Amino acid sequence: MFRATLLRMTKQTLVVVYAVDGAGATGERLGAGTLIESDFVLVHPLLNQALAAQQRPVRVGVFAAEHDITEVIDVAQVRVVPDAPELVFLELAVASRAPEHGLPLTLVDEEFGIERFHMPTNDEIVAAVRQVLADVPPPPPAPHDPFAELIAEAGLPPGAGGEPVEDPIRWIRRLFGGG
Repeated sequence: MFRATLLRMTKQTLVVVYAVDGAGATGERLGAGTLIESDFVLVHPLLNQALAAQQRPVRVGVFAAEHDITEVIDVAQVRVVPDAPELVFLELAVASRAPEHGLPLTLVDEEFGIERFHMPTNDEIVAAVRQVLADVPPPPPAPHDPFAELIAEAGLPPGAGGEPVEDPIRWIRRLFGGG
């Protein structure tokens, strides 16, 4: 009996997920993912929940410094595993050249050689993907906004955020001798 492991496991590849605006431009950074196969990215928490609830246009930046690979790839489709809605994949429009992470699956060669390898069941694949997701470090905490309390005390609506400052346009005018 022969065992082959599909575990390629590399942490050399960094995947960043970006929003795409209405004009098709790359927007804000939304989260991260893991390049499971050359054309599929597993989306990390908390972005996976947001994309499962409401899909939106996204693209990925794939970086593998050791291999001198930097790619920006459009996402052809956001896919949610029907029996496991926490597992959200981005199907890439073109395959990445970066090293893949792979899945922690072991293929067992059939003892009598009738069937080359026992194909994993959907449950085994879902368990392996969940293991990859479990190994992802938690997202960093939201940065503390030191002015949030001041803004709340001033009676501004929650989320108004920012730093209460003078109009920045006046600062620019001041540089040019204006008031």
